[in-house]
Amino acid sequence: MKCSLIRDLLPLYIEGDCSQNTNKVVADHLEGCSNCRELYELMKSPIEIKVIDQPVTTESQVKNNELWKRYYGRLILKGAGLFFFVYITIVILMALIK
Repeated sequence: MKCSLIRDLLPLYIEGDCSQNTNKVVADHLEGCSNCRELYELMKSPIEIKVIDQPVTTESQVKNNELWKRYYGRLILKGAGLFFFVYITIVILMALIK
């Protein structure tokens, strides 16, 4: 059997999800093929996964974020109000000039 097919079957072989006939074919191939055997050894060993701790937000950070959200919300409202005031003033002046 070709090495490419054996390499595709290796995950199933390692998990024990192959039929008995397939297990025998893969095992026979691994005995004779050093490349596939090396890949098999790499695949069957567990992978270490390091868990990175997520930063913990404190209550003061949450309050600080809420403060900034309110501040910028008010700032946007003031800017929008000023814009509409200037816009209405210009529209009225343009209507008076005509």
